[in-house]
Amino acid sequence: MKDLVIVGASGFGREILHMIEEINAVEPTWNVLGFLDDNPHALDRFQLGYQVIDSISGWKPSRGEACVLGIADPKTKERIVPVLKQKGAHFETIIAPTASVAAGSKLGEGVVIFGYTGISVNVTVGDFVFFNAMVGIGHDAVIGDYCTFGPKACISGYTVMGRCVNIGALASTYPGIIVGDYATIGMNSAAIRRVKANTTVIGVPAKIM
Repeated sequence: MKDLVIVGASGFGREILHMIEEINAVEPTWNVLGFLDDNPHALDRFQLGYQVIDSISGWKPSRGEACVLGIADPKTKERIVPVLKQKGAHFETIIAPTASVAAGSKLGEGVVIFGYTGISVNVTVGDFVFFNAMVGIGHDAVIGDYCTFGPKACISGYTVMGRCVNIGALASTYPGIIVGDYATIGMNSAAIRRVKANTTVIGVPAKIM
């Protein structure tokens, strides 16, 4: 089993721990050492069997020690990852046993894929992209670095998504549209035309908020 540290002890980090426990139940893979968080009391009210072992800012990786990012916010991911990589951090890609990634699709570094998510054929996924449970990604989609998808989001084929895009639960896109960097598609929204960078769209059809 490989030593693993979870970066971030918020709800998303705890969800990743649960997924890792599911992976280990199928095949022992990860030895979780604990969490990194700048709040040393982040886990005090939870009975997890794991603790905050260091701050994110103070941690230095040991030989053979890997980590997984447990922070969902795209901009926070973008800010923290370079700091940890400068320290020599190695990030793992974590995929739930019930997730499906089709042949011909490419995953970047540090990707997290929760249960029952399906990534179709010839999809290109950037670094540190997080897919929550039951997300669907259509054929030939391109997903930029640091994007985060809420549960049951549905991205149609040929969608091109920029960097640090945040997709809410049950949100969807029309085939082939472009979603600009740092955009947000709100939960339950359907984007049927191009979403400009640095905008938030909501509704059916989705409009700038």
